[in-house]
Amino acid sequence: MIGSPEPGVRSGSRRTSQAGPRAGCSCELLLSLCAADSVQGVLAAHGLDVARLRAVVDELHAEVETEPADWRLRITQRGGRAADPDLDLLLALVRSADSHAYQLLERAGAACGALRKLLIDRLRALEAAALTGTGPSRHVASAMSSETAMPRRPVVQRMSTLAAPGERPVRRSLADGRAGDMSPRTGASDAQPRPARGGARTWPEGQPATRSPRPTDVRTWPEDHPARARLDAARTWPEDQPDSPRLLTRAPTRTQPRLPVRPEPGRPSALSLKPGPNAQVAPASEPEPRPAPAPQPEARSHRLSPIDPSALPPLHGREGELARLADAVLRRSPRPPLLVGPAGSGRTLVAKHLAGLLHQPVFYLSATRYEDEDGLRADLAAIAKQGGVAILDDLDRLGGDGPPALLGALAKAWSSGQPPIVAVASPEGQARLCAWAPGLAAALDLVTLQPLEGDDLRAAVAAAAPAVLAQHGLSLGSCSRLAELVRLSDRFLAGLAQPGRSLDLLDLACARTAREGRGAVQRDTWVDIVCERSGVPRERLEGQGHQDMLELEAELARKVVGHEHALAAIAQLIRRNRAGFGSQRPIATVLLLGPSGVGKTEIAKALCGALFDRPDAFVRLDMSEYAEAHAVARIVGAPPGYVGHEQGGALTDPLLKQPHCVVLLDEIEKAHRDVHQLLLQVFDEGRLTDGRGRTIDFRHAAIIMTSNLGATCLDATGDARLDEARVLEAARAAFPVELWNRIEAPLVLHPLGGEQLARICARLVRASSDRLLRERGIRYRLTEAATRHVVSLCGKDMSLGARPLRHVLTRSVEALLADAILRGQIRAGMQVEVDLDLHGALCLLASRA
Repeated sequence: MIGSPEPGVRSGSRRTSQAGPRAGCSCELLLSLCAADSVQGVLAAHGLDVARLRAVVDELHAEVETEPADWRLRITQRGGRAADPDLDLLLALVRSADSHAYQLLERAGAACGALRKLLIDRLRALEAAALTGTGPSRHVASAMSSETAMPRRPVVQRMSTLAAPGERPVRRSLADGRAGDMSPRTGASDAQPRPARGGARTWPEGQPATRSPRPTDVRTWPEDHPARARLDAARTWPEDQPDSPRLLTRAPTRTQPRLPVRPEPGRPSALSLKPGPNAQVAPASEPEPRPAPAPQPEARSHRLSPIDPSALPPLHGREGELARLADAVLRRSPRPPLLVGPAGSGRTLVAKHLAGLLHQPVFYLSATRYEDEDGLRADLAAIAKQGGVAILDDLDRLGGDGPPALLGALAKAWSSGQPPIVAVASPEGQARLCAWAPGLAAALDLVTLQPLEGDDLRAAVAAAAPAVLAQHGLSLGSCSRLAELVRLSDRFLAGLAQPGRSLDLLDLACARTAREGRGAVQRDTWVDIVCERSGVPRERLEGQGHQDMLELEAELARKVVGHEHALAAIAQLIRRNRAGFGSQRPIATVLLLGPSGVGKTEIAKALCGALFDRPDAFVRLDMSEYAEAHAVARIVGAPPGYVGHEQGGALTDPLLKQPHCVVLLDEIEKAHRDVHQLLLQVFDEGRLTDGRGRTIDFRHAAIIMTSNLGATCLDATGDARLDEARVLEAARAAFPVELWNRIEAPLVLHPLGGEQLARICARLVRASSDRLLRERGIRYRLTEAATRHVVSLCGKDMSLGARPLRHVLTRSVEALLADAILRGQIRAGMQVEVDLDLHGALCLLASRA
């Protein structure tokens, strides 16, 4: 309970002006904390000082509502216990986003997220120094304690009282109004023990206090006293008042602690010095010059500048999507729009062009700038105050599998519709967003962007190309045509969607041209880049590989023995696609039927070598591993949030990195029926959507499927051939009708004969001899008699094909040679001939090469 004022204590019933901090506002606590050197250092690192804070406090209080009544309790619970209580209280204010002090810092230009991190690091360093004994330990009285037993807090207001001559100065607690003796204890007063407040030390009876008494008047403080230096550095004298020291006074204590109020010109305050009637005025002294303030960063509100529509590049082919997006923003119901498009589709540019279509300011925000939801909430509030529209981009760049810290503020703004927010994300980002907040999927209004094609694509690249060339200071060569660049990037490159892919190729060509010291971008530059990145030969890029396509059967026959009819059919499909009749389907969709070991897989490998000639252009999937229904997720990849989603799809991920390839689906009949249904859109439309929402292009891939169906359907003539009609009928019964109708060429491979097995044996021996020559310098070969002998050891079972030949060569020929090499009978530089002896057994004849 507050009684009458004590003698010498000024009454606290003065009125609070509308200017300056409000009574009981957290801004008062923040301004009083600025008197501490440690707080001044931290704020100076962010370009702030007390003058900057006082300059914007009136503007803040003219706009914000009344502060929550329990802000003192929350600040008390959060701060004041660290090695530096002033810094700890500042940290508590920075952690309270709904307090006026937090908003004052933001308005003054401080990034509270970075400031909070700096305070935490500084306090941790002080605590570590205090534990190791390498740093000072501070003990400051509390100005935040209440009538109940609350923890001690740092002094944020320093006041002394005016005492009559001969009277002892009285110090009154800010928390409970109890008077305390502030004069040094001498004589009889030493018999009274010093009260212990908040854990303060109690002096033993009869022992003099070693702590020096605190001066009660600023005029009696020594010049080097830290409190006086702090006050001199913090005070700012009005221009219309003389530079004279004044006494510090304070108001009577009320139930809630009252913090300093910002002084008005010509009006005393708790931090001003005014001589009382009993005070002895000391000569005025010049205040120490204040150091020059650090450069102040641009305030957050100033960084939020609206988008200038005249500064944006032109937009082509996106008029319909832009109109839909504007309609979604202007609707009355709070259904937030989500602009979804793959990387490179121009989704950010489409969103920014809202600035030229709407009659309200449009602001661009990047999600990667916000460490927590406080910063995003403050920026959205500033945009809503201006009646603007926010574009939130880069949601795909937020790391981590869990929900980001800003999702709470984003969901709250979406639900209220103030301000309208246009989120921009890729299909993968959309899937992650729905996994983080499943309820948002039905509430979002999706506006989808597809990659540009045709004339719109060429017009978009032509409009953006001058800006790319100007950034490098280059021009386009006389023989360079952007239409050809668009065609090459669209057909042979992967990665970004159009038009981003074409512009990225132009950017790479400009970078290489500038590195080589040339002034114009030539056609050969981007052709070389396409060849390097796609692995496609230059002759094919420039349309000069027609002769190779005409001789494709001979190229395949050099690696595959027999099956001339199948090689001719595959070569005809490839030539048809190369001539321009491929439409949107893959290059070829072929099903090879026949017994094991006849060369079905070898045909796929030979085709890959003839078309692309690089090892990463061959994608092989053993379909027996996908016999269960849940195996579909392994083909296209699990959605975000499910187990294994980070591994990607076994079929989609390789095609995403290298679309020009040969895909081998081995033993396709063993896959589950759901996997067969998944391949329908691949064979018909040449595309597939993976678990992350990305569209995979199959137009530049040749798909080869193998199966053993009908391998026992031999021809009735008995000439070791299959009955093709029965084999195709068996295969058609095993596959869904819709899948069978999409297979371009179901081909039957007949069993291999004795002559074909002999040719295969000669190729296997040649490959084995080459390996031995590299390792030991020894070469060997088989005679015709030895070759027929090895083939005869394979047996008469036509269902085994040519696979037993490799095992027979290993056991009979290579084992015999290995024994002779280890015995020293065959040495480097020798040539060995494998023949039959008189008893029909294999023997070795060695000679010098």
